[in-house]
Amino acid sequence: MDAKDDAIIRVLSRRAGLSSRALSTMLDIPISTVHRRVKRLERDGVITGYKALIDFEQTTWPIGALLLIDLAEVIPGKGHIPKKNILTTLRRFEEIEEIIEVQAAGFNLVLKCRFHSLKKLSDFLEELRSVEGIEETTSAIITDETVTPPPRFPA
Repeated sequence: MDAKDDAIIRVLSRRAGLSSRALSTMLDIPISTVHRRVKRLERDGVITGYKALIDFEQTTWPIGALLLIDLAEVIPGKGHIPKKNILTTLRRFEEIEEIIEVQAAGFNLVLKCRFHSLKKLSDFLEELRSVEGIEETTSAIITDETVTPPPRFPA
């Protein structure tokens, strides 16, 4: 991994749909080099996929929320529930876009979720509270999302 790989990754993380030609122009790297490096980064598992940037206000999933999840250390009568078991359960919910593990006071996971309505969010929170190993949830409704543009790189 060098400065060229880093530049390619930083741009693609914010503008996944860019062509090799556009990346080449932005980064002042030959198109063949960009193409070869992107393919290698994909093959090596550095780039694991691509994601479209969506204006969710124009979809049937306009409500976004960040859910902060506190995992229970021990459940009376059951003991410790492994985090991998909880994550397996959470991955089954279509509302969850991302699961982010964090080290923070008061919570262990951040879930980025999408909902059809506030009522659906409320129903989902009730369902989450019944997942074995989840002790507490806190939610924050997303009011605006901005993806910062790729950094400018010197020519």
